[in-house]
Amino acid sequence: MPFATYSSRQVVRIDNWGTNPSATPGTSVTPGASNAEGTYTQLVSTFGMECSGFMLFFSGGATSANDKSQLADIGIDPAGGSSYTTIISNIVMGASAPVTATGGGQRFFFPLRVPNGASMACRIQGSNATAGTVRVAVRGYGETTHRWMLPIGQYVETLGTITNSSGVTFTPGNAANGTWVSLGTTSKDLWWWQLAYQVSGGTITAEYCWVDLGYGASGSQVAIQRRYNGGTTGETCGDLMANGILWHECYCPVAAGTEMWIRGRADSAPDTGYNGVAIGIGG
Repeated sequence: MPFATYSSRQVVRIDNWGTNPSATPGTSVTPGASNAEGTYTQLVSTFGMECSGFMLFFSGGATSANDKSQLADIGIDPAGGSSYTTIISNIVMGASAPVTATGGGQRFFFPLRVPNGASMACRIQGSNATAGTVRVAVRGYGETTHRWMLPIGQYVETLGTITNSSGVTFTPGNAANGTWVSLGTTSKDLWWWQLAYQVSGGTITAEYCWVDLGYGASGSQVAIQRRYNGGTTGETCGDLMANGILWHECYCPVAAGTEMWIRGRADSAPDTGYNGVAIGIGG
């Protein structure tokens, strides 16, 4: 039997990556300045299919010697216009490295339904008085041959209190696990997780840090996801492993009423300003 007759395969992909490879993939989005919300910038004018999931890539948002804390929202207009409804809020993704730097930015994958014909846009809230720009790339996947093999989310919950343009503060340990810090409690059943973090500060050193997401009661937390941050002296953050877009790293059913946690482990004395949120998908 040919493999394609029984495997699950994606037959349609839609993205804004551009015709040729580039060091600036995607669409340029201007954040709001001084902790103000920016305006929505369109990424895709129409998804000509029922979308079963999409990947996001943020890059080029960092500036040397500057705090570039940032939060991103993703919005859609089901009618393919420009009246966007937010479907994912407060993705912590500041200080994103350019494609050419260590880590090459921040990556996320959301198995979330986007209806056929919808347009998609992004807006960013930034801490810096000089907003700068961020490159935002998206690729949507749809029309799977065996759709029952891939669960598709219907709703999203972001866990973690937002202060200005930052998430929940945590302090990584020095060559040891830091203390778990609570992100809050789930209000719905969730099964897919994305850990979003940044380093908020005008000085980021060349350090490496595990950032862990966990769940459970205090004192018995279970780590379910780990991201590998690579910082540079250009005040950038980058995801070195990109394992936060892999199924086995992200799929973990968690019941409503469960407390979620974040912690870090740096290779040396950690920079100050680590913060993050958890984004869960359910339905």
